[in-house]
Amino acid sequence: MHAKQRKWFVTSAAVVLLASVLSACGNSNDNNSTNTSDASTSEGAANTNKEKVTLKVEVFDRGNAPAGAGPVTDNFWTQWIQTNFGDPNNIKLEFVPVPRNQEVDKLNVLMATGDAPDLVFTYDMNTIYNYVKDDGLIDLTSLIENAPNLKKFLGDEVLNYGVFNDKQYTIPAKRPLQYTQSTYIRKDWLDKLELPVPTTTEQFYETMKAFKEKDPGQTGGKVIPYDFSSLDNTSITSPFVLVNSFVNKMSEEEFYSLTSSSYIPEITKPGYKDGVQYLNKFYQEGLINPDFALDKDGKQFESDVANGYVGAFTALAAHPNLMAPGKVFDTLKQNVPGAEYIAIDPFTDEEGKTPKSIYDPIGMHIMIPKTSKHAAEAIKYLDWMSQSDVLFTLQNGMEGQHYTLENGFPKAITTDEAKKTFYNNTDIAIIANGKDFGSIEKDIEATSYQFPGYEEIAKQSIQNALKDGYSMPRFDRPIESEIKYGTTLKAKAYEIVVKSILAKPDQFNKIFDDGVKEYLKLGGQAIQDERLAAYQEMKK
Repeated sequence: MHAKQRKWFVTSAAVVLLASVLSACGNSNDNNSTNTSDASTSEGAANTNKEKVTLKVEVFDRGNAPAGAGPVTDNFWTQWIQTNFGDPNNIKLEFVPVPRNQEVDKLNVLMATGDAPDLVFTYDMNTIYNYVKDDGLIDLTSLIENAPNLKKFLGDEVLNYGVFNDKQYTIPAKRPLQYTQSTYIRKDWLDKLELPVPTTTEQFYETMKAFKEKDPGQTGGKVIPYDFSSLDNTSITSPFVLVNSFVNKMSEEEFYSLTSSSYIPEITKPGYKDGVQYLNKFYQEGLINPDFALDKDGKQFESDVANGYVGAFTALAAHPNLMAPGKVFDTLKQNVPGAEYIAIDPFTDEEGKTPKSIYDPIGMHIMIPKTSKHAAEAIKYLDWMSQSDVLFTLQNGMEGQHYTLENGFPKAITTDEAKKTFYNNTDIAIIANGKDFGSIEKDIEATSYQFPGYEEIAKQSIQNALKDGYSMPRFDRPIESEIKYGTTLKAKAYEIVVKSILAKPDQFNKIFDDGVKEYLKLGGQAIQDERLAAYQEMKK
């Protein structure tokens, strides 16, 4: 049977406006001497005349720039890129900011009004399907033949994820490590109660009951045994690893038809209801935060962890919000001396495995809108970035200024001065979602060095997140019904799950079952039917 696969994506409310308009139309390098000669003389039609071209590139604005760092549009890295790529190639780089938490809506508006930059990107597959369907993207099939560095770095497997209807419409970023979620627990609480590390779902439940009843953190009744924030937000926590562990084994055909690619909770999968009911049990017994649905930005969750109230939670492995210097775990240590989290992997399915969704071997999809007049320059920019010394510098900075080498791996320097010039480098190096050192083991080791003092928990959380992981099924065409109904169904599915978690026990079955029936009528059934038909055609 094909490995289980899934990945969450979101859709945009601006799709109607978009459709109407579109239808009308390595080696390290420790200083600034990074090689640009290859890029300036590489093949291609990019800017062969003397007139300077302005190349516009999207960049995420996360609103987290350190004091004195400069905006995302004009800082250490944008200036470095201009010096090392723009100037030698007679190209002026202009970075266009897009708020990270509004990126799909903002991108759709830019695309629909014809104001999109020459290089744009998104993680959202329904948005990409829309652009492909409405002929809003430039076919890059022939252009990437002039980008040997880019092709070599990405390889055929990654590039194939950007092929739709036999044409290369996107350049997927490479993702060396595909991990997503891991679970964390207070080791000092386990030690105080002389409890073992839970290794099954039932053991985890019993441990949460002990945390509730005995309050080992002496929180004065504020203990939250298992915490998470609102399910329909972009914060760092989620209980869905627990829920998905209840999903029963499926045939490949079922898996392709019932799996969602739109960040929609997969409420129709066999066994999913049992997982939601288990969370309902947690709620009834006071083992979760009763106000989780109100914590839309995850700030209350972070505060509760930092103040020592939380026994366990599930979140992104090696998450910077938790482990980076000055973040949640550091604050917890200051507030509660001796407090310590460890990474665990307790949620077991019917086969004793610990399944969890992981990413595809790609990250975001990079695209060139049909409105762009500088596609050749855009590909030239990506090809330059794909050189090993350039990418290493963009991802790690300058040795001695941003990192030191430890066991052959770059370890971040965490002074305020270093942070000032290093904060947005990962959003600039768009062709890679993570660092590639040649093997999963080396990549995990290198990632852990980003979190001084938390190297071991970072490594363990990534290993847990990868164990028994599955990624989403890949279709070679847009799923039209998913584009049409995705936004509505996403909201409906989250509503069903939240109401079911908070339901009185004797009302749970009715709330969940009636919700599923409505979900199917609103388009869920149409999506399943179309996905099944697409799967069967691909199998032929």
